[in-house]
Amino acid sequence: MSRYLIDRIRSLENVDIRVQSEIVDLHGDRTGALDGVTVRNRDSGATSNLPVRQVFMFIGAEPNTAWLNGCLALDERGYILTGLGSAAAQAPAPLPLQTSLSRVFAIGDVRSGSTKRVASAVGEGAAVVAQIHSILGAATTTA
Repeated sequence: MSRYLIDRIRSLENVDIRVQSEIVDLHGDRTGALDGVTVRNRDSGATSNLPVRQVFMFIGAEPNTAWLNGCLALDERGYILTGLGSAAAQAPAPLPLQTSLSRVFAIGDVRSGSTKRVASAVGEGAAVVAQIHSILGAATTTA
C-alpha cells in the first residue's frame, strides 16, 4: 500500500486499523446484515468482539481468503468467484459482482479476474451499489 494512502487512512477518525490481526468470526442479524466481528491478535492470541457494520481488509498481493472456503466459491488461487464464474446454481443468474452466496458481493483485489488496481476497485464499488439496489428493489416488489 502506498505511504500516502496509509497516512490518509490513519488520519480518519472513523477507521480503526488493526495490524497482526485476523477476523475469526462474522456476526449478523436476522436480515443478514453485518453487526459485528471477532478479531484475534496474531501475536497475543487475544480475541475481541467489535460492533461493526462495515469491514475493509487489505490482503496484499495474495488473497487471504482461506477463512471463506466452504462459505463462498473461490478459484484455484483463492480469489472470490463472482457473476457467472461463481458457479452458483442461483436463479436468476447472479449479477456480475455477486458471489456464490445470494446477496453477498465481492469487489476489488479479492475478486477473481479483477484488475488489482485502486481505480478498478472504486469503479466496482460504484457498480455494486447499483446491483445491491437491484436486489433490494426486487425483494420489495415480491414482498
